Amino acid sequence: MALEIERRFLVRKDVRHLCRDGVRIVQGYLPSDGACTVRVRIAEGGATLTIKSLKRGACRDEVEHPLPLEFARQLLRHRCTGRTIEKTRYRHCQDGLCWEIDVFHGENAGLVIAEVELDDPDQTVPLPDWIGAEVTTLRAYGNSALSRTPIRCWPAEAA
Repeated sequence: MALEIERRFLVRKDVRHLCRDGVRIVQGYLPSDGACTVRVRIAEGGATLTIKSLKRGACRDEVEHPLPLEFARQLLRHRCTGRTIEKTRYRHCQDGLCWEIDVFHGENAGLVIAEVELDDPDQTVPLPDWIGAEVTTLRAYGNSALSRTPIRCWPAEAA
């Protein structure tokens, strides 16, 4: 099992000039016992099943397995009903780090989150000027939570 160390931030400026050659992602979440999230993702013509433990700060355990594409489509259609998100992911390297910029669509349109994977939870992260508030530990901004309660459903003062 791999350890994922990731920090997530809202994007506060227009970053379209950084967003080239994006990858369209559709992902859904299977029901679970709350001790982990189970994700089905289709991207770049392939599919994966990912199991992630609960976060401990910026860290969590993660295991990922490839899935047959048609099986993933069936899971999304029949088992992840109402628990899906769509986004386009762009990669942008800056200051020795590779940022993943997720531009959400559908019920989460307007939300842009940048995340960066780290080697160590205490690693220094030089923040580009387009980075806004950190949302690493805010559950509402997690993809699984966004699939259940998209930003379109949030009270105006919370968004």
